[in-house]
Amino acid sequence: MTRYTTRREIADNLAEVFGDYGDDYDIDAIIDEAYAYRVDEDSHGQVLLNTAGFQKIVTDKEFWAIAERHEIDR
Repeated sequence: MTRYTTRREIADNLAEVFGDYGDDYDIDAIIDEAYAYRVDEDSHGQVLLNTAGFQKIVTDKEFWAIAERHEIDR
């Protein structure tokens, strides 16, 4: 699963996903609901900083439902 270092990276990726319709969605709200900052731990409970980043925490179906909820009426 893809991990992103910053929210900006996620926003840039979503801009590609939405293409010409990117301005029709509240990207920040989608990120808030669909992504979380994660850091893995090894078997000893030590934090693995090289795994830190934002990761999508919903299924594709849930993602599109979230996107639909955050469509901006124009």
